[in-house]
Amino acid sequence: MKKKAESWEKQVQEEKSNSKRERDRKKARMAIESIKKTVNFGDALQAERDLLVIIGATS
Repeated sequence: MKKKAESWEKQVQEEKSNSKRERDRKKARMAIESIKKTVNFGDALQAERDLLVIIGATS
């Protein structure tokens, strides 16, 4: 009987641990999804082209 109780307690603790882990993963996933894209990789190239146009340089 004691072994059954210990086994049951261990199972309950594992389930709590897994539940907490899943909540943490869900929070992290939501945080990542909420990040907005603020920089485009082509921005530097476009800025250089704009500068060349402003100063009148030929490409």
